[in-house]
Amino acid sequence: MNRKLVIKPIISKDFNERGQVDLVDFQSVPDGKFKWILNQDHSTKFLSLRPLESKRASEVANNLLSIFLTFGAPKILQSDNGREFVNSIINELKELWPDCVIVHGRPRHPQSQGNIERSNQDIENMLRAWMKDNKTKKWSIGLQFVQFQKNSSHHRVIGRSPYKALFGNDPKVGLATSNLPIEILQKLVTEEDLEEIYKEDIQREIEKITVQCNVCGTECCMETDSAEAILCNLCEKNMKIKEARHLGAIGIEKQAEKMLQDSKIKIPTFKVGDCIVIPVPKVDRGPADPANIIGVVIDQKNDLNRIGTEHGVLKGWYGSGNIQSATSNFIDIEQVYKTKEINLKCNSRCHNSQACLNK
Repeated sequence: MNRKLVIKPIISKDFNERGQVDLVDFQSVPDGKFKWILNQDHSTKFLSLRPLESKRASEVANNLLSIFLTFGAPKILQSDNGREFVNSIINELKELWPDCVIVHGRPRHPQSQGNIERSNQDIENMLRAWMKDNKTKKWSIGLQFVQFQKNSSHHRVIGRSPYKALFGNDPKVGLATSNLPIEILQKLVTEEDLEEIYKEDIQREIEKITVQCNVCGTECCMETDSAEAILCNLCEKNMKIKEARHLGAIGIEKQAEKMLQDSKIKIPTFKVGDCIVIPVPKVDRGPADPANIIGVVIDQKNDLNRIGTEHGVLKGWYGSGNIQSATSNFIDIEQVYKTKEINLKCNSRCHNSQACLNK
């Protein structure tokens, strides 16, 4: 007998509806005092990367405050590090910025967790390549170049770069993104040199007439006073930003629809005595801990499973969507100590700054 597991994707309609924060562990390759990377991701897929000395809520909040005071704060702040982690960050933010009201999102949502994990992996790979190319271990500097490269690259889901989805145009890299030949660019030194090249453009600016923007009423210069819609530079820019974000939102909705289709997979049901494995999220285990817990179904109730291991019985009940069939019978019921529950100390790294009673 098989059942279907259907998940509910998260869809953000606009920028700053939801922010997602995650920490990338770089303790194995510290850059001086920096050992962590803060990855803050928005619905536009725009990244803000910051090097951190620790994962303390106060330090994370201070770096987020810098980002929020530049781009604005999201309505919802989410992290797959757990709800307690986000709560402590939000409390720190409230002390620093009392007028800012943010709620925490659901932790470990399948769609968001997958997106942020892919983003983290891209950052690690790009940063590793940058350090190799530049023959340096100063990844705190390379982080800024990786951020720019990620934000200016085409994103498959939103159909444009995150930079364009946020600002309405592709990023400029000085005159390198102009249409001037490379031999001319190499000779430019002063603004006067540039004006000499653009003499024709300057003359056209002088010949423009003053008209009124149809949207905001501001006077602006145009080459013609035709009856077509007249927009000032700011209103035209605003329309481009709205269009870019709208098209990006459509891409996210399409991804959500595909995710729903992919999630309608059949998952097996289990019976007492079946050997199973439970995947352990990376955030809940140390570098030397196993990626899976091996157990056996020892009891069932209301489509939930009670799991035993060679160390004892796990607390709580597990749905079929949270466990997987083992490739072999690694353990049987006789090996489970049913008379006691597991009393191992918690090794979850997200508890480092929490008042966990099982450390």
